[in-house]
Amino acid sequence: MAQSPVLVDPQGGAIYQLRCSEGELFQVCFEGHCLFCDSLPAGQAHLRLMEQRLRQEFG
Repeated sequence: MAQSPVLVDPQGGAIYQLRCSEGELFQVCFEGHCLFCDSLPAGQAHLRLMEQRLRQEFG
């Protein structure tokens, strides 16, 4: 994982930029759940969805 996130959301989520042999990869983490995306805009969209689902589940 990168040493520091490239984006920290006010809700507590974070996006890390990883370098790999084929380019960049972004790790999206929120409330102990993580997923990987191939772009920062896709990571931001997934982070918003993760936050919305958590709010729906726990009101």
